[in-house]
Amino acid sequence: MTIFTVGPVMMYPETLQIEGTQLPYFRTEEFGQLMKDIERDFLKSVHAPEGTFFIGLTSSGTGAMDAAVQNVLTPEDKVLVINGGTFGERFAKITRNHGIPTDTYDIPFLHAFSKDEFEKFSGKGYTALLVNACDTSTGQLFDLDYLADFCRRNDCLFIVDAVSAYLADPIDMARQEIDVLLTASQKALALSPGVALVALSEKARERCSGGSYYFDFNSYIENQKRGQPPFTSAVGTMLALHQRLESIMAKGITAENDLHRSRAEYFRNAVKDLPVEIPDIPLSNSVTPLIFPQKNASEVYRRLSGDYDLYLTPSGGDWKDVQLRVGHLGNLTTADYDNLLDKLRIILG
Repeated sequence: MTIFTVGPVMMYPETLQIEGTQLPYFRTEEFGQLMKDIERDFLKSVHAPEGTFFIGLTSSGTGAMDAAVQNVLTPEDKVLVINGGTFGERFAKITRNHGIPTDTYDIPFLHAFSKDEFEKFSGKGYTALLVNACDTSTGQLFDLDYLADFCRRNDCLFIVDAVSAYLADPIDMARQEIDVLLTASQKALALSPGVALVALSEKARERCSGGSYYFDFNSYIENQKRGQPPFTSAVGTMLALHQRLESIMAKGITAENDLHRSRAEYFRNAVKDLPVEIPDIPLSNSVTPLIFPQKNASEVYRRLSGDYDLYLTPSGGDWKDVQLRVGHLGNLTTADYDNLLDKLRIILG
């Protein structure tokens, strides 16, 4: 089986070895040091400025989205959400679920973000902007430098879901003045699902009101001083995360970004001779959306998985027969993409 999905992804041998071993007891000084190492490497990997706080949650990425909203925002805020797909819509549902006044900039499916249109929201009194750096449902990559400038001009918090974009696309928390950055373990980190990582600016920390009992950022920050989570952690995934971050930092973040960019470019160039289309929108290095003009995406998915044990990410709803997504995260090689392309040629004739 080879999976070209965007989470979970193909895992590396070192990760499989670690996650297949007996878990240790974690309320120890040794595990505390491991968590401090994770904090150091993760914050360095996103170019976090001095004084940034680290939070390691045992949850999905959506759990971290919810936790960020609960802790940093209140019903007295007025927030703007970039709704560029399924996950932008999810951010808006979360804020509204917590009674926070929310407006959305809605982008039609496979349409590009428009700075001219977005500027209409400037000067409207928003206290926070929420965006998925890459909305995985479409692959669109949003210009964090421009959005950082928007937040600067409008004096609002900048909250970024980088679940798919982390390690695949350049992120600079200091330069982009990101107040809350979150990601999850099952994407480019290529680990089991169940761990979410959050970086919190000093300004965002000052706003933390506690949120729920389980997602109280203040409790996580206080306990992280000794390298411990306040509750039972996903210990095996944390052990694997420690190894992955050490390996990534040894090569450098630029090299990791380049790896994902080269995979994306290789596949996108090679797929041009097939009867599919790639949307003309800014794309993340994490995923390539394929549009099937003949509306046979569901059949292609069934053939790839059933006949060849190859798995892409399907789309739901009105787009299930129109779009498949090919991921570029995890332990994949050009040979894997060549195999996928060969099978697509067979299926598509």
